[in-house]
Amino acid sequence: MRDAILDDIRAGTKSRNQIAREHGVSPSTVSKIARDDGLTNAFDRTHTENATRAKQADNRAMRAELARRLLVKANEFIDLMDQPHKVFNFGGKDNTYNEKTLPRPPASDLRNLMTAAAVAIDKHVVIERLDSGAGADQAASLLGSLFDQLQERHGDTAPE
Repeated sequence: MRDAILDDIRAGTKSRNQIAREHGVSPSTVSKIARDDGLTNAFDRTHTENATRAKQADNRAMRAELARRLLVKANEFIDLMDQPHKVFNFGGKDNTYNEKTLPRPPASDLRNLMTAAAVAIDKHVVIERLDSGAGADQAASLLGSLFDQLQERHGDTAPE
């Protein structure tokens, strides 16, 4: 069994946990077998960690572009509120088409444009907040404040 485990380790195609499952041993046993055979870097995940960091950076860049596009769309929706607006209708017994250009959209369309702009802005803000790390800073500040208040009230010693 040890030789089979070493063959899997040397092949480098399986994770330590996968090898352990397939051979019915613990992951620490697989690590020990690798270490005893001098395969100290057999399960090195440096490349995986680098790939993960690169993917995270790519995702941040995509979110930044998406946030920019959301702001552009919000501006377009707001601009449309002051533009001439074509209204139309199909109807009647002859199913005729009628249209008219108004100096600006009717109230219901203005509301829809404003809602669309507001949603785009809100989503932009969410993306910006996600990538700014502000959420983590706020949580750390809150936890620190709670800890200080607890120490103030109860001291820093455990109850007996």
